[in-house]
Amino acid sequence: MEPAVHRLTVVVPQPPAVWERLESELAAGGSPPISMTRAGSTVTFVADTGEFMLRARVADALMTACDHGEWRRCFAPED
Repeated sequence: MEPAVHRLTVVVPQPPAVWERLESELAAGGSPPISMTRAGSTVTFVADTGEFMLRARVADALMTACDHGEWRRCFAPED
C-alpha cells in the first residue's frame, strides 16, 4: 500500500507557536507516524495509513493546535 497524502493550503498565515503545537500533536498521535512538510502556502501530510484515517488524524491535530473551529478558516484542502 502506498502512503496516504493529504495537502492543505494555508489561507491565514500561522504563528510559529501553532506550527509547534501541530508538530507536537502529530508526534503524540501514535502509530503510524505522520510526517508534515511546508512549502510556500502548502502543508503536506504523509502516513502509511488509509486516506480517511490520515485526514481524520490531521483534523484532530489541527483542532487542538488552532482552537476547535478556527482551523477550518485557516486551512483549505487541496485534494
